[in-house]
Amino acid sequence: MKKKEIIHSLNQLIQGEYMSIEAFNIYISKVQDAKIKQIFQQVQNQHRENIKNLSHYIQELGGQPDENVGLKGSMAQMKINMQTSPKIAPSDYIKKSIEGMTKGITMIEKLLRGDLDQTSRKLVEKVLQKDRASIEQLKNLQ
Repeated sequence: MKKKEIIHSLNQLIQGEYMSIEAFNIYISKVQDAKIKQIFQQVQNQHRENIKNLSHYIQELGGQPDENVGLKGSMAQMKINMQTSPKIAPSDYIKKSIEGMTKGITMIEKLLRGDLDQTSRKLVEKVLQKDRASIEQLKNLQ
């Protein structure tokens, strides 16, 4: 795979990570339970760490990280905002976050089936592993 294609693929992953951060911003603002908020913040911070690592590698490849959620992400944020309320049970926010992260994992797995260089593959596998661990954290809240 050419560097340009690798950079494009990694930027798609970054956009997904930003979408996750924004979704958790919304969930954190709506949930009142301190323990759930804390776990949501931990998961959100993990997504931030993923972005940092992916961005750094993109720059090493000579590319520029795409640091916005794009149109698709903006539409998803609007949808999440419309489906949230402080009156919704915390368990519903946990369920929504697990569903969202599961979709993200599917995207990452698809990316891994592509033709990545060895360093990119290891980096993406690490993101996948961390996201799976985050889902387990969220499941333990149920």
